Amino acid sequence: MAKAVGIGGVFLHFEGELKDIMDWYEENFGLDMTPYGTGFIEGSQYTLLSFKRGSESSAPYLNIRVDDIETLISNFKNQNLEILSEIKTYDYGKFAQFKDPFGNAIELWEVFEENYVKMVKKEIKEYKEKK
Repeated sequence: MAKAVGIGGVFLHFEGELKDIMDWYEENFGLDMTPYGTGFIEGSQYTLLSFKRGSESSAPYLNIRVDDIETLISNFKNQNLEILSEIKTYDYGKFAQFKDPFGNAIELWEVFEENYVKMVKKEIKEYKEKK
């Protein structure tokens, strides 16, 4: 049977001017930009495709994996950006939420890779067993 092997792209409608958005994300996250946006062509990718996530309209719809969440949140505080949720730590990583300069809600995730992979494999097994 043919199956999906990953996410090919996420297409978002962000508030703000495209060039300003791309410049800010390149400067603050070190993303290499193209005329189409950015892509991740290196490293392990862990992507959750959630089909239904809460009913709050302010719930972040983009989760960006980062390597140093503390430094980023500190930088964003220095830029006077709105921090929606301070850093929270779980077995599978650290999370925080903020609004970019254009008013878009974003979630950051510093993954604990080994724990995350173990957790997801367990969840998949349990879900299949309940079917």
